[in-house]
Amino acid sequence: MRLAAIGFGTLACSLAPSMISAQVFPVPGKPIRIISAAPPGGPSDLFGRAIAVYLGNNLKMPVVVENRPGGASIPAALETARSAPDGHTMMMAIPHTHAQNPHLFEKLPYDPFKDFTPITEIFRSPGLLTAHPSAPAFTVPEIIEQARKAPQKISFGSYGVGSTAHLFIEMLNTNYKIQLLHVPYKGAAPASRDLVAGVLMYIFDSPSTAGPLIRQGKVRAVAVTGPKRIAALPDVPTALEQGVKELNVMSWMGFFGPGGIPREVLARVNAELVRVIRGEDMARQFANSGVELTGNSAEEFAATVRADYDTWGRVIRATGIRLH
Repeated sequence: MRLAAIGFGTLACSLAPSMISAQVFPVPGKPIRIISAAPPGGPSDLFGRAIAVYLGNNLKMPVVVENRPGGASIPAALETARSAPDGHTMMMAIPHTHAQNPHLFEKLPYDPFKDFTPITEIFRSPGLLTAHPSAPAFTVPEIIEQARKAPQKISFGSYGVGSTAHLFIEMLNTNYKIQLLHVPYKGAAPASRDLVAGVLMYIFDSPSTAGPLIRQGKVRAVAVTGPKRIAALPDVPTALEQGVKELNVMSWMGFFGPGGIPREVLARVNAELVRVIRGEDMARQFANSGVELTGNSAEEFAATVRADYDTWGRVIRATGIRLH
């Protein structure tokens, strides 16, 4: 049953319209919460905690990060959707929550559009296909050719069933009629550890996680997803350069609030977050992360989410993946 159908709209409407429209942001004395679906200490969590520090400094008030990992990001999404639409609760999310889950689950307990307000994008990022140094393939076409000769023998890790990394694997399986062996993990960190240990041959990872391992020589970069190479790893070609157009896909991380945030509150929250995301402190801290810090308007971010919702819908229908 969808949240919107069981009273979320009633909850929002129970606040007097005149009271909502008269609200200001920030509300004096009320902390700001950043809800994160990532576990503490992970690459995604680092962005949220950095933003919390800089935002708190700018606004002279406490900003706390609440980690609610697991459950395909559903617990974090529900906590956000059920919160007051006053700008003081926002979720830090990736495409999984709003563009992929709606197509992966037959019954999702939230509506990705009605129950949330897109606020701003934090960054855009490609994926990074990495290999154990002993892996025999050095390009994506070579991996595909080896998989044709040895079905279910080429092990690919991911950070969970239905994750973007898993979808990349299934995109290759579907489009090239191969059978890569999917090995799901509970998060990127354990998958990366097993890649370094040689338990896995390949994983689709993020530049922020894989970059340090590549520079240390613990793993080898094979290809970047998306349309262009990344500045942090300029010698790593894109999958598109290697002739694999299916992996021409970018990811993002962004902030969402609950549905129904008043326009003037949304404008102020967006302005404060963009100020942080585009600030010199963030640029210095994440200069070698491999991501492109953005910080855009709420309207631009909403358009990105809608476009990715359509794109991932086509991919997921083609692969046939369903979660329960």
